[in-house]
Amino acid sequence: MHSVRRWTRFVGAMLSIVVLSNAAGAGEPGQTSASSSGEPEQSLRFYGQLNRAFMYWDDGRKSAVYAVDNDTSSSRLGFIGKHRLSSEVSGGYRMEVDSTLTLSSEVSSGDAWGDKEMIRLRHAYGYLENRKLGRLSAGQQSPATDDITLMNLGSEMNDGALHYNNNFSVWLNLAGGLNSDLKWGQIAHNVDSLRGLYIRYDTPVMGGVVLSAAWGKEGVWDVAARYQARWQSFRFVAGIGYMDDGEHYYRDTKGSASLIHDPTGLYISVAGGMRDDDVSLLSANGQARFHYAQFGMSKQWLPQGKTTFYADYGLYRNFNVGNLLQADVFNPGQFVIWGTLTQTEVRRWGFGAEQAFDAHNLLIYAQAHHYEAEITGRQCTEVPPPSPADCGGAGNSPQILPTKPWVGVVTGARVRF
Repeated sequence: MHSVRRWTRFVGAMLSIVVLSNAAGAGEPGQTSASSSGEPEQSLRFYGQLNRAFMYWDDGRKSAVYAVDNDTSSSRLGFIGKHRLSSEVSGGYRMEVDSTLTLSSEVSSGDAWGDKEMIRLRHAYGYLENRKLGRLSAGQQSPATDDITLMNLGSEMNDGALHYNNNFSVWLNLAGGLNSDLKWGQIAHNVDSLRGLYIRYDTPVMGGVVLSAAWGKEGVWDVAARYQARWQSFRFVAGIGYMDDGEHYYRDTKGSASLIHDPTGLYISVAGGMRDDDVSLLSANGQARFHYAQFGMSKQWLPQGKTTFYADYGLYRNFNVGNLLQADVFNPGQFVIWGTLTQTEVRRWGFGAEQAFDAHNLLIYAQAHHYEAEITGRQCTEVPPPSPADCGGAGNSPQILPTKPWVGVVTGARVRF
């Protein structure tokens, strides 16, 4: 509640600043001053969206239906302000929050609420932009590589990331089934970047290319390049980036691309990435990496808007290897250290459908997901070990840990305003 009150006061202060800044230099009440070229001297736009869904899940031992806020495109509120300083230079600001209560990436078995903080700050930054030199921004915002693995010209509500089972535990099919502290989001990851406090620079569009770089606290930095083009009946987008996170000791190389043929609506989207970190580099099975592909059709058959059908497949390998694994080996719900992970692999497949209603800014969707894991671990010589350090080294021979799949069906609607 304290964090909610803090953000409420912050939003109120920001709104006061915006109102005062718009009042200064404005003409008659209710009007926005404009330059001789017709471009507004200043503007303020409020926006938001609501995205709610029902999610049926089955983790191999339990199943239920949750009402969730879909983290693929979460419910949010925000405003964007812009001030034209000259014919070439403008400045602005953005403030945006979203809801984390019942967020689909935070709920888990036995917990339908997820993060209890309720409000999350997504953006709070200011920028200065020159049409010829580019944009410089500072504050809470996306780094250069954010969403670089999510480019998709077809589906709006599905991509290479985990949005639903991220916080669910992996059930181990041993001795009738064991609960572990291992989450699906730890062994399947699209190495997407998280928002934070950054100084970021973006170039103007140059031949369809935009270059970006960002610098954050604790030595975090990244660079990215994005490209878009249109050739007769085809549209194409692509991006590639690199992030060095000195705070969390990992380095990511990642990207995605999407191609659509507008007359038929056929499209394909692909994504991939690799992660070097100080733990997985010791693995004999190679770096952590993922590959993802989606194939579908997005075409306007109905006057209301586009209809989209798709199928997708993803492969995620060696995330979280070298880390300790805990399980309730002796008593249900009481975790003890069992051993270390030596190899992980998650395969996912799914399909879905979407229907847009453009006049109402509405999108309805339904999708199905199936995740299965292959995990190899090395059991400690003694379970539980006297201390975590006593579980290192060669120990016993690696063994395959049979797991149970996770299945989910999601149907919902997103409306923008």
